[in-house]
Amino acid sequence: MSTVLIVDDEADIRDVLEFVLQNAGYHTEATGRGDIALELARENTPDLVILDIGLPGLSGLEVCPQLTEMGIPVLVLSSHDRDDQVVTGLEVGAEDYVTKPFNHRELLLRVDKIIRRTTTVRPAAPPAVVTVGRLTIDSRRHLVTVAADGEEPGTPEREIPLTPTEFDLILFLARSPGVPHTVETLLKEVWRVTDWTNGDEMVKVGVRRLRKKIEHDPSRPRFILNRWGQGYFLTES
Repeated sequence: MSTVLIVDDEADIRDVLEFVLQNAGYHTEATGRGDIALELARENTPDLVILDIGLPGLSGLEVCPQLTEMGIPVLVLSSHDRDDQVVTGLEVGAEDYVTKPFNHRELLLRVDKIIRRTTTVRPAAPPAVVTVGRLTIDSRRHLVTVAADGEEPGTPEREIPLTPTEFDLILFLARSPGVPHTVETLLKEVWRVTDWTNGDEMVKVGVRRLRKKIEHDPSRPRFILNRWGQGYFLTES
């Protein structure tokens, strides 16, 4: 049974979410505070955290990156249907978002997709270790490293900490270097969805987050490029 940690300062929202999720077969825990959420996450490692952005004290935007560093996926719960708030949540590591008031069925679909995507062990396609230029992606160890280039003499190889979705994205691109992939293809193959509201923005944010971690200068990317009208690809040069 998968465990979902609910973090929202509104007791009524927590009660509704617990009722809906428990009826769907999930085990739940709930709290209204960000600091307690981090303690519960460290102790019990939930399969997913549903996290309200507008928490008092330690906000959801402060809690989210700490959860993703633990390898715990986050579904952001926003009180306002505002693109900037949603994008900010995605940029700090959230897998997806739902705005209040939310449709119970839609919420369950998103929860199920995230948990299946981040907990299902997928067989690694050979070879298990893929090298593209200075990037090495090890699908068995779930590890990405970047080797130093000529402009950085003496710099050791860096390990890049990635969320499960970020790793799936770079692995997918690495298995066909130089081949551009459309947003629709990435949503289907990486996010495992075919119909997603704001899917284009989701992919853009995912690529932006990945560039910040692997690129020396994310504003002038050298690894992940976008060919206009064709899509994103990982360059071999």
